[in-house]
Amino acid sequence: MTRTESHRRLQFTVSIFTCFILCLSLPSCEVESPSSITDDWKISTSEAQGFDKSVLLELTNRIQAGTYGEIHSLLIVRHGYLVLEEYYRGYDRNRIHPVYSVTKSVTSALIGIAMDQGKLKGTDGKLLAFFPEYTSVANLDANKQAITLADVLTMRAGFDWNEQIAPYGDPRNPTYQLAASSDWIKYMLDLPMSDRPGTRFRYNSGCSVLLGGILRNATGVQAHEFARNYLFQPLGIVNVQWETGAQGLTNTGWGLSMQPRDMAKIGFLYLKNGLWESKRIISEDWVKTSTENHVDLSDPFSYGYQWWLMPLENVAGHSPQADDIKIAWGWGDQFIFVIPSLDMVVVSTAGNFYGPLEDQAIDFLRDYIVRAVKDAQPR
Repeated sequence: MTRTESHRRLQFTVSIFTCFILCLSLPSCEVESPSSITDDWKISTSEAQGFDKSVLLELTNRIQAGTYGEIHSLLIVRHGYLVLEEYYRGYDRNRIHPVYSVTKSVTSALIGIAMDQGKLKGTDGKLLAFFPEYTSVANLDANKQAITLADVLTMRAGFDWNEQIAPYGDPRNPTYQLAASSDWIKYMLDLPMSDRPGTRFRYNSGCSVLLGGILRNATGVQAHEFARNYLFQPLGIVNVQWETGAQGLTNTGWGLSMQPRDMAKIGFLYLKNGLWESKRIISEDWVKTSTENHVDLSDPFSYGYQWWLMPLENVAGHSPQADDIKIAWGWGDQFIFVIPSLDMVVVSTAGNFYGPLEDQAIDFLRDYIVRAVKDAQPR
């Protein structure tokens, strides 16, 4: 099985038709409209930050020519400087872009912040205890009672869930059913179990939705409000759209849209172990724990707490480790790559939703961007 084939079995990929159906089911939408665009990246040349400019130029020419499908943006940050920022096919720096399942990694950051604030006590808390308002839960058994927050974060909750059972526009698909339900949390909690918690990875966007409910109950506000106050505002992120679902629940599975520069801020926050301009936003412990290998998957990928992971290969003097590259990965080539050993963040947005042009950024990251780093030694 190839890398792309294995990921397709795991990654949340909805069709354009499904996106239309899901949007119809969303009763409200939270939009943060800026009074001005925050522009606080330091700018440098690629050569000054250790790149072979000719290799990057070859890549950008290939992207422009359509070699990698419908890429909309490519940004590279190294040593704290924005060294490459390119937009394609009518997109620009001020336009927000759907990031789909990158939403999950941002939600993981919010879980960490809530934990740092003492509003969540640890990842061993039982899932059902976070939702005392649901006094009657269907299909209750010992396995369901044993589900922990850690199981939800690693998508090993054990629910009977298969996003590949039918096309995403088909009502038989559980993600379709979740989005169409009148209570997203109840839908998830009522599911039957198929596995003992913590034993089997099943890519489950509903698990990510549960995290939104956990945040709401633990903090007293919806996840998008919590994000605005404790993540976005401290980072100077002011132009964000985050869809909400039934009963105003923030869609923490796939509902976020952002500017690419702001995606890079999320990546840089993780590159700096939770610090932004010397201010602590997320604890270093959470950054480390959430982006380390918790689940071994099809080579070369593994999974953390709503973050994908892969080794950094073909770098002189570096022995590849499973979690070298931290990846926020969204359908259609939405990516935030965090590569601590190269002190680098790479962002892409795109519209590569189908066929062999899916997940092209992983290919050009390896074939061009990492290769372009002339001083590619572990830091």
